[in-house]
Amino acid sequence: MNAALGEDDPHGVLSSGGLRSWSWYRRHVVSAVFGSREQLVAVGVSANRGPLVLLEGVVLVDRAPSEVRADISRLALRCGVEEVPNAEGEQDVPAWGVSVGAVQQWLPDAGGFLQRGDAMVTDLLVTGPGLAEDPYGERNVAGWRSNSRRRTPEPGPWPVRPERDRPRWECVPLVGVGPLRFGMTPEQVSAALGGETASSRHTYRPDPAGSLWADQGDPAEERLVEERFEAAGVRAHYRGWEQGRGPLLAAVTALGRSGPQVLLDGIPLVGRPVTAVEADIVKYLKDNDLGLRFLVSGDQEIYGLGVTVRTARVGDSVISEARLGAEQWYEE
Repeated sequence: MNAALGEDDPHGVLSSGGLRSWSWYRRHVVSAVFGSREQLVAVGVSANRGPLVLLEGVVLVDRAPSEVRADISRLALRCGVEEVPNAEGEQDVPAWGVSVGAVQQWLPDAGGFLQRGDAMVTDLLVTGPGLAEDPYGERNVAGWRSNSRRRTPEPGPWPVRPERDRPRWECVPLVGVGPLRFGMTPEQVSAALGGETASSRHTYRPDPAGSLWADQGDPAEERLVEERFEAAGVRAHYRGWEQGRGPLLAAVTALGRSGPQVLLDGIPLVGRPVTAVEADIVKYLKDNDLGLRFLVSGDQEIYGLGVTVRTARVGDSVISEARLGAEQWYEE
């Protein structure tokens, strides 16, 4: 693989057995995924700056997802092959070993640095016949995808709450947002949201005492870390277990498609083009002598205020959502 691409020093991830799981080739902006004997089983092609990949004249990479879906459907019908929807709301075509994904577009600014755009574009995984039916059933392929996707896919549909129907919540950095205050218990969060019951909850079990990990406790105990409230359009994130005080509210996400409009000194943070929000934030930073921290996901946090601008998919585009955190809240 190195010889074929002319790159001698790719970034690689080793499995527990000491064998290479996958490698990322910086110059070509592709990933090679290997099987149990370090044989090539799949190639991932980046949407942003990756090579142009064509199938029967159809460009598969770095295009609007809806356009690629339409072209693949026409091509599959013409060739008499089956297309299968995948977890990202795009298509797999097992007969061709093709799995289409969608990610946020990144574009170079005037200085050549990549900046988030307001569009979704397609990326691609190409496999051999052995993995074509279930590419992510292979452990190394699933591991590569988990590493390249920093959050859960959003396969749609993508209804967006009109701005006029969004409650307006004021953000008080490091203290709370709207009716929610950091340090609340789950019962207090529910009460503050009008008695709404969480539509989903995420829990985990701690490691047993004496293990290598810092988060220790009774493995039989379920610890709450997140609740989603559909009517309010928010997710509540809990911490405090490590200090024996949890679960206590440590952060709130106002969902981009359905959440309240969050105002930071008059700046609306939710449901807008991401580039417009970031332009407002840059001005706010200059006016208040503040800094910006870039997270691994590409999200931007106003340093020291616990205010993070995130994104939510809406078909071929993205809109902004906001995460507000307490002082002890930290994301990589």
